[in-house]
Amino acid sequence: MKKAFTMMELIFVIVVIGILAAVALPRLFTGISDAKLAKAKTQIATVRSGISSLYSKNILAGNSDQCPELERSITDVKVFENVVQGGIPENQSDVNWRYDNNSSTETNYTLTIDNQEGNFTYEKNSSLGCPFSCVNGPLCNKLQ
Repeated sequence: MKKAFTMMELIFVIVVIGILAAVALPRLFTGISDAKLAKAKTQIATVRSGISSLYSKNILAGNSDQCPELERSITDVKVFENVVQGGIPENQSDVNWRYDNNSSTETNYTLTIDNQEGNFTYEKNSSLGCPFSCVNGPLCNKLQ
């Protein structure tokens, strides 16, 4: 006598697998989005730490009380090269930084994650501690 699964048993297993997949897939996509936000938060903390380190180094070396420049060259494909070792590549697929503009008092960047943007400003004001902060956009609240 052959032993085999009945049609009812096979259908039952397929239904159970379908229910498990329906529950697991939304959690998978939420996990990916949370990972992108965590990566962006880490990059922001690294940039702020680099700014603070270079600012302190300048003061201890007896140089002027000036905020450091974030970029070596605006024609490069990386951002934050002066404050992050190796820089952060522009136009990544998951966490995308874009250099916008530079003036004597501030530098602007745009961060894009999952089609949501946050605009960052680096103020070159040593009396404020050279702040690098998200000034507007839907990502600002998520990155706090």
